[in-house]
Parts: sequence; C-alpha cells; structure tokens
Amino acid sequence: MKNLLFTILLCTFSHGAMFAQTDKDKTAAFQCSFLPPLSTNGIQSYHYTNDASFNLLAGISKNEKAFAFAGLGNIVLKDGNGFLFAGLFNYTGRDGKGMSFSGLMNMTKKEYSGFQMGGITNYAGKMKGFQLAGIANIAGDITGFQFGGIVNKARNVSGVQFAGIINLAYSSDCPIGLINIIKDGEMGVAITYNETGSTMITFRSGGKFTYGIIGLGYNHKVSSWYTTEVGLGAHINCFRWLKINNELKVASIGNASTHPTFTANYSLLPAFRLTPHIELFAGPSINYMNAKNTESSDLLPQHSIWEKNGDTRMQRGYIGYQAGIQYIF
Repeated sequence: MKNLLFTILLCTFSHGAMFAQTDKDKTAAFQCSFLPPLSTNGIQSYHYTNDASFNLLAGISKNEKAFAFAGLGNIVLKDGNGFLFAGLFNYTGRDGKGMSFSGLMNMTKKEYSGFQMGGITNYAGKMKGFQLAGIANIAGDITGFQFGGIVNKARNVSGVQFAGIINLAYSSDCPIGLINIIKDGEMGVAITYNETGSTMITFRSGGKFTYGIIGLGYNHKVSSWYTTEVGLGAHINCFRWLKINNELKVASIGNASTHPTFTANYSLLPAFRLTPHIELFAGPSINYMNAKNTESSDLLPQHSIWEKNGDTRMQRGYIGYQAGIQYIF
C-alpha cells in the first residue's frame, strides 16, 4: 500500500511539472482510469477537462466538471466541480464547487464552495459552505460551518465552529467547543462555588456569543471527593459592564472507584464587569443529580422538585445556585 501511494504522489508531482510547461486545453466527456497514466486519456490526462471520470484506483485531470470517482484518490490540477468521491483522498489544485467526500482527506488549495466531508480531515484555502471531518477541519477564511470531531482551525470565521475539543481562529464569534482559542475572543480563569459544596477552578474560552467551560475542584461536604465539570455557555450582551450568561454543564463528584455522583444543570448568571479584567457573576440553576443511595445527606438537596429512587441509585431534580469571580486575560 505504501508503494502504491508513493507511486500516485510521484505521478502527481511529475505531471504537475509537465503541466506547468505545456498548458494544452483538451476535453473529454468521460475518462476511465486504472492508475495514471493508464487511462483513456493516456499520458496527456493532466491536460484534459472531463465531464465525468471513473478511476479504479486513482486518476489525474486538469479540471472536473460534474463527477469523479476513485477507489483511492482523485487528483484535479485546477478546478474540481460537482461530486468528487474517493476512498482515500480528493486533491484540487485551485478551486472547487459542489460536494467532496473521501475516506481520509479532502484538499482544495484555493477556494471551495459547497460541502466537504472527510473521514479524517478537510482543508480549503478559503471555504464557503460546510466542512465535516472525523478529526480536523482546516481553512483560511470561512463562511459557513465547521464540524470537527476533535479540532477546527480557521482564520476568520463568519458562521459556526463546532468541535469535540478545540476551536482555533483569529476571529470567530460562535465557537462551540470545550476549549476555544480565539485571538480576538475572550479567555478567563474563574473560581466558582455551588449548592453541592463544590469549589471549582474553571477555564472559560470563546468568542462574542459562545464559550466553552472545563473545570477541576474539590467538594468539602464529602471528604476526599474531587469534582470535574465541562460545559458550554452563551452570552447575552447587554452593556459593556453587564452580560447574561447561560450555561449548560455536567459534573462528576468523586472517582470511578467510589461510584461518583453525577449532576447536570442549566445556570442563568448575570455577570458584572468591574474592571477590564475582573468579573463577578451569580445566579440560579436548575439541576439534575444521580447519586448512590448511601451518599452523604449533606451532598443531596434538602428540597427537590422531582425525585426517583432505585435499588442502588437515586435521582433528584432541584433548584440550586452558582457564584464566582473571573479573571479575564
């Protein structure tokens, strides 16, 4: 397999060099290829603009207008439009428009308009549309939506970034991820306390409207119980000195060996900016708790709005609170 991929890449670069020297326009309604240069367009395939291509392993062309299929990879030296499908990769040397699907990677060096879906990664010099990748999306300026299983990276984002872990951008107003490193956004470290007795140190990071939350702390009501939390938040920007933060969080109190208590909550938190770097926030929360039946009564809410008891675990719905102070970088 390694030798086969090496052969494909070697053909790509060698054909690219030949293409740069002689740019002859040729067209074909259909190309059928096994592996460059074994195709119906012969050794001149890199000069051809095809309406459609079927490549058993890999194919190379100058442009694709409507459709290209490859068992391994499609190599389009200039514009790749329409539907591109490949078992491993789609490569477009200039611009693309339409839909591009691959098992591993889609790469468009300049601008792509449409939908890119890669099993591992997508890349576009400039993106207008939707990027969906199992691991990572990379783009320059993007107008649309990035959905990455682990990470999204872009320059200027007009739209939404959604990542399983981290979003990276120079400018992005609506990143949705646990960690969001946005150059013109906001990052801060907060100390919070809530009704269960958990004191947390949290890292909040995001853009103008949305942010992510990760935290680690300690619960003083039950000895030797550490707590972790993750969540997402959204700002309602009222004034320079006031925001209304909406947060959805899940937390675990204790470790796996001690049958931890789980909580999930929604908090409504007015936040007051005292200085450019200091912010105070506090407000009510609606909570769900799932705990072992034998847990300390100090941890459980005194008043519940809903409850259900099982043989080994109990569930509670109740009203709580959260308060905190944050230092903003």
